[in-house]
Amino acid sequence: MFAGGFLAFYAFIGFEDMVNVAEEVRQPEVNLPRAILAALLLSTLLYFMIALVAVASVPVETLAGVQAPLAHLYQVVTGREPILITLISLFAVVNGALIQIIMASRVCYGMGCKRWLPLIFSRVHAVTRTPVVATVSVSTAVLVMALYLPIETLAKATSYFLLLVFCLVNLSLWRLKHRDEQPAGIVCVPRWIPAAGFIASSGFVLLQALFDLRT
Repeated sequence: MFAGGFLAFYAFIGFEDMVNVAEEVRQPEVNLPRAILAALLLSTLLYFMIALVAVASVPVETLAGVQAPLAHLYQVVTGREPILITLISLFAVVNGALIQIIMASRVCYGMGCKRWLPLIFSRVHAVTRTPVVATVSVSTAVLVMALYLPIETLAKATSYFLLLVFCLVNLSLWRLKHRDEQPAGIVCVPRWIPAAGFIASSGFVLLQALFDLRT
């Protein structure tokens, strides 16, 4: 169950991307935390309902033996070929990939501007005004990994990297809480919250690493 939960953790990526559009939100210090929590709760509820319907409609052993469980579930429940849900899944996956490419390219652009990456990543196209080098580099990396790596490997690697990012973010927040000055107009959390986030994230990484070493 733990291994399955770790593997499925990648399904929750994207919520942290909301902060990239904070400048377009009215009262982001109030509305953005609410939006992130609401999206997490609604998505968790949706995932739970889909899983409940799946195991209630099709035996777990059957779902475990097929490569496309949702498509098989659709076929069993409706009696039709899973063409519709396949098209929906295709657009959903492509849309999610595009969002992540945009986010990652903007991160590389920002790091290039601060000289944390080579300066070429900060180059902006003269016409589109977008970070073309960062976008092409990220898109190429995503394409190569999607073509040559199994989906399970990609999902597990994504979960590892995302949890490591969460560890670093929580450590950074805990370090910032040491400072005497606190920015005005933002939500301030107790110091134990980033500490608990770091312990939880690092615990998931360590336990999964031990599990992978044993297997």
